[in-house]
This record gives sequence, structure tokens and C-alpha cells, in this order.
Amino acid sequence: MTETSLIDLKALSEPACKLIDAVSNTIGVLYEPTRIRRKARAESDTLVIMAKGESDALALRAARRISTQETRRQENIEGIVDKSINFLENNDIADGVTIDVDWLSFYFDKCQDVSIENVQELWAKILAGEVLEPEACSRATLLVLQSLSNNDLKLFNRYCQFLFQVNGELLRFKYSSLNKHIENQGIQEADIRHLQDLGLVQPQQQFHFTKNERYVIEYSNYKFAMTLKGHRENRTEFLTKAGRELYRFIDVKPCEKYYEILISRSQLMARKVKELK
Repeated sequence: MTETSLIDLKALSEPACKLIDAVSNTIGVLYEPTRIRRKARAESDTLVIMAKGESDALALRAARRISTQETRRQENIEGIVDKSINFLENNDIADGVTIDVDWLSFYFDKCQDVSIENVQELWAKILAGEVLEPEACSRATLLVLQSLSNNDLKLFNRYCQFLFQVNGELLRFKYSSLNKHIENQGIQEADIRHLQDLGLVQPQQQFHFTKNERYVIEYSNYKFAMTLKGHRENRTEFLTKAGRELYRFIDVKPCEKYYEILISRSQLMARKVKELK
């Protein structure tokens, strides 16, 4: 794990330094992975020694459990902070931006048991995002994220590959051709209901199209505009607030075939479709 100390702070970007300062204020000392690990182990070792002195087998087992748990938690937090620092390199920060230490304390409490590498990376992106844009991720969303398993996150990540924006609103039309494509990619209706139960996707709604109104559809770097022949309603899925906030930190890999189906289906119901640059 990369070690950070006063000596090499000058080599870090301003956002990274601001993060380290906020972490220091939250945990009470300068962010130094080696020092923190030694302190955590020393405190847990003290509990073991006290238990031995009492000749209390139950207390000894409890102390050892706390020692193992807290050391692991500290390592998890440090791993996430280190990843956040890497994400912040080559980024600028606006003047006057500060990190809410109460949010940071809440954040550490929710991420301390995350040890899986790819899940830590998502938490790290959120922490880096908080430095660059405070309140980009709410406490309510952190609670939802804490409840998700690694498999839940993988499913949500795959689902997000098939969302697009209509006049800036993130959603997914439930065209039969689009549904068939994502089913072929391994996402079934039961999976979508599971994402709804997790608080990431809203129950199905209707999207109302208005005759002669212009709609701009954006899917990753693809974009087209369409004007409909008449009024229309489409079965549609939207993300929840938590889903939208987490989506910002998901690496979306667009599917060209999916886009081709989307624009082909749009051409059938629109009076005019034009691809945009």
C-alpha cells in the first residue's frame, strides 16, 4: 500500500491534499497509513494483554476478535483512501470547497467493512467525488450502497450499460427489441425486479411523448434527435435517487448493437430522426 506522509504531500494534487487534510481532521492525526496501522494494532494488543491479566478466557476471545476486526477495518479504510488519492491526481478543485467532516465520518463508518477490490474502487470514486463536488452522494445513498453485495453491484453495473438520456433524463424504454437484447446479455426481468427491491430502480412508469416536440437521445457518445408523428406513451424504467447518484461513478461501456436497435426502433415511431455529433 502506498505510504503518505508530510514529506511527500507536496507531490500530490491540491484535491488529494484537501482529502488527506479532511481525513486527518476526522481521525485526529495526519493520514499516515503506517502510523495508523501501528496505533490500531497497539490498541487492540492492549485489550489482549488486559484480558490475559484478568485470566478471563471470554474476555481474551473478545479482545482477539476486536483486534482482528478493527485491524481489518483500518486496512479497508486506508485502501479506499489510497485509491481516492489516485483518482484525484490531475484534478483541480474550486476555491472555497470544503469536505463535510460529518459526512466523512458517516462515510468511513459505512465503508469500513468493504474489502473486495472492485467495491473499494467504487467507494473510492465516491470519496474523490466528494472532494471535487461536495454532496454529490447523499448519506441515504451511502446506506443503500452499504447494503449491496458484490453481485448486486455487478448486476447494477451491467444494467447501467443500457440506460440512455432523453432530453437529459436518464432512463430505459422497454421496447420489446431492447428488452430482448438485454435478456441476451444476461439481464432478466427478475434481475430488474431485484434492482427495484434494492432501491436502485423505480417501478415501471410511462414516458409521455408529445407530437411535433423534439427529443434528443444520448447514449454514451452516440446522439440523435427525433420528432414524433403523434402523441405516444412508452413503458419506461427510471433510476431512484440512489441509483442516479451511484450511476455517476459507474464506468459505462456502450454497446454499438444496442444503439443500432435503439435508433432503428425510434425511426419507426418518429416523423424525423437525425444523428447528431
